[in-house]
Amino acid sequence: MELRHFRYFVAVAEELHFGRAAARLHISQPPLSQQIQALEAELEVALFSRSGHRVRLTEAGTQFLKHARLVLAQAQTARTAAQRADRGETGELQIGFTGSLPFTAIMPRILHDYRAAYPEVTLQLREETTHEQIERLADGRMDVGFFRPTQHPALAELETHVLLREPLRVALHAQHPLARRKKLRLEMLAGEPFIIYARSISTGLHDFILSLCHRAGFTPRIVQQVHEMPTVIGLVAAGIGVALVASSMETIVRPDVVFRPLAEADARSEILLAWRREAAAPALHHFIRVARQAKTD
Repeated sequence: MELRHFRYFVAVAEELHFGRAAARLHISQPPLSQQIQALEAELEVALFSRSGHRVRLTEAGTQFLKHARLVLAQAQTARTAAQRADRGETGELQIGFTGSLPFTAIMPRILHDYRAAYPEVTLQLREETTHEQIERLADGRMDVGFFRPTQHPALAELETHVLLREPLRVALHAQHPLARRKKLRLEMLAGEPFIIYARSISTGLHDFILSLCHRAGFTPRIVQQVHEMPTVIGLVAAGIGVALVASSMETIVRPDVVFRPLAEADARSEILLAWRREAAAPALHHFIRVARQAKTD
């Protein structure tokens, strides 16, 4: 049996007239009669009783009609599902992000805009280090990732897009002498105890901050390495040291911590969106388009 057999049968069963059913199906009557006869032969039952010009459903035909309608409905559902998936309206995306990214304006904005546009695509979010994301993206276990630049050989297999260049801020205890200044130069921090992100979390910020300090003429005196940006703020509040943090950390409001901009214009941390170069899922293409168009206040 083929779907056309079900369509032909339902048309005749609803019209109870081969001529009207043929017109409804836009075919001639003889082929329609032949297809119904072939269906009955395959089922080895009579679906219709024919008496003169009258056509009626047999008991077998009545039962078959219920299931034929279900088959056609399921076929249409399958067709619609396939078409919607092909348009990227349904499906699932595996999305990675590093711990600091939800504090930024850009990642929440992208997720909000995408969910508003494609509410039936399931988003599976995973907090992972940058290196973990890169490896999962490269081997196809993740669709798209949010992270800051770093060095990794598998990056060559990925496409990346710079979503935001986020200024760095100096986080200081409110009673620190430099807290009275409106803006700081990096060289003013020479000799200060530094709280810095551990290189092991692979955000790229560790090496970037070291390079900025070296260009300013000093090597930072690192007293504590941490894994999370909020931890940095807590340790600054405890008076452990100063830190260079992304400006999004200013959303963590503490009365004993102040944030000061840097005079160096290039003291900015990039936020990247990354995906596998050959990825073809329509839902992913829509996500990338929404991300490229996303704006922050």
